[in-house]
Amino acid sequence: MSRRRYGPAAYHLGLFLAVAVWASTFINIKVVLLQLPPNTIAFLRFLVASLVLGPYLLCTRQPAIRRQDWLRLAACGLTGVTLYNFLQNQGLRYAGSTDAAILAAMAPVFLALLAWLLLKERISCAQTLGIIIALAGSVLVATNGSLAGFALNPQRLFGDFLVLLTGMAWAIYSTLVKTLLERYPAITVLAYTTFAGTLFLLPLSLAELPVNFAAVTLSGWLNIIYLGLFASAMAYLIWNLALGQVPAVTAAAYIYLIPVLTAAMVTFYYRQLPSLYTVAGGLIVLSGTYLTAKQRPVHGSPKIRP
Repeated sequence: MSRRRYGPAAYHLGLFLAVAVWASTFINIKVVLLQLPPNTIAFLRFLVASLVLGPYLLCTRQPAIRRQDWLRLAACGLTGVTLYNFLQNQGLRYAGSTDAAILAAMAPVFLALLAWLLLKERISCAQTLGIIIALAGSVLVATNGSLAGFALNPQRLFGDFLVLLTGMAWAIYSTLVKTLLERYPAITVLAYTTFAGTLFLLPLSLAELPVNFAAVTLSGWLNIIYLGLFASAMAYLIWNLALGQVPAVTAAAYIYLIPVLTAAMVTFYYRQLPSLYTVAGGLIVLSGTYLTAKQRPVHGSPKIRP
């Protein structure tokens, strides 16, 4: 039975859709954090995704992950699910919003470097320039044009370090996933990665007990379901599908759109006019992302089987 492939535009549209969903989660998580602790939210989020992906995997009889790839798969779950969520939540407890925003924007830089070192993907001068431009625009949006909130103290430096590790965790995850996509369908890689990450999140969630689940409102549960179905299952799947067809540096550039899209969504949600820095930074990010994404794919990039 033949496998259908999509054109380049479909994968770029998919990357945009994935980061748009992730951008919306900042509003969802903010709502649920008023009712549940952070690690419990992360566990429930990926538990929902696991309960959806598990039956689908069985019904469609997807190929199993071979034993020699179990360690790499576990590393994907540990970095892309467990460590990413844990480090981000804990880092934001101590890091200032300004320095955290800057350090979080380093994730695409780490991913581009790993893709160059480990995947042997060539990075052109235009792509490098696009990364720098998009990084500048992302920082402009996140800081609203001011570094007034930046200050140094030991506790804040510890938080900054955790946020920096978040970007490294995502870069490692994306690099490892890209190698697995050479051998397995994207849905298979996603499902097993989600199972592993959820399992690693369990002890972190148990450490937050006791939790008053009866106090969670219907809105809270609906937000958790959204986080599980769309932000964890659908968006991760779209990211994996696109990552199997485009260079990692190209996919990484789309991450810079997250603060821009988040700012736009918050503006719409709270009915506030965007600042001049948000608009200017958004345009800078879009131009940098376009410059990076319009480069032709590297020859020999792995082909996935949707």
